[in-house]
Amino acid sequence: MVTLQSARRGRYNAGEQTRILLIEAAERLFARSGYESVTLAEIRCAAGQGNASVIRYYFGSKEDLLRAIFEHRLPAISAERMGLVGEMRAAGGALSTRDALWAVVRPLVSCLENGFHYVGLLDRLMDAGILADAFATADPSLTASAKTVDEAMRAALPDLPDRVRGVRIRMVYESALRTLSRYDRAGTAPDGVELATFVDVWDGMLHAVSHPTGGGT
Repeated sequence: MVTLQSARRGRYNAGEQTRILLIEAAERLFARSGYESVTLAEIRCAAGQGNASVIRYYFGSKEDLLRAIFEHRLPAISAERMGLVGEMRAAGGALSTRDALWAVVRPLVSCLENGFHYVGLLDRLMDAGILADAFATADPSLTASAKTVDEAMRAALPDLPDRVRGVRIRMVYESALRTLSRYDRAGTAPDGVELATFVDVWDGMLHAVSHPTGGGT
């Protein structure tokens, strides 16, 4: 059986292997303990590296290491997301909110299925209030798929006031990360029935009946 580690040895040279080991160790520790709590020394030890300067050699800083995680994960996530968007548009034209939600979460579930801790990392960054800032440092070409889906979701909710629409979409994104991060911590992934149920619930949140300010029934 070919393991991920043996495949990595065959695919990358020694320097790139070390770099990926550091990226994946950082992703795992950030997901477990939070970005701000983890030290470079802890990442180096978790990656099995004895050189105290190895992270600064490959990345320069902790912030650059976080950016490298995005650069490592986002190409595959974006490719899967845009593939889904292309299939959905080919089948039915404009995306529905449910289509957009599926395009948001299906690539994240793929990360869980592959044993990656990217979802847990995003959840921790959201907890720390730095998720948006962290994404802002990433190469814009790597986040274009998320913007495409977000725009499609907003376009599928034309009857909602802009502020209400923004609040609902933000609530759904936060709920999705919270829900999927629990699977990350457990080392599992939702099955097809669970994921479809989650998407149904999130779609219902987007389309819930609005009540006048003050909210009484």
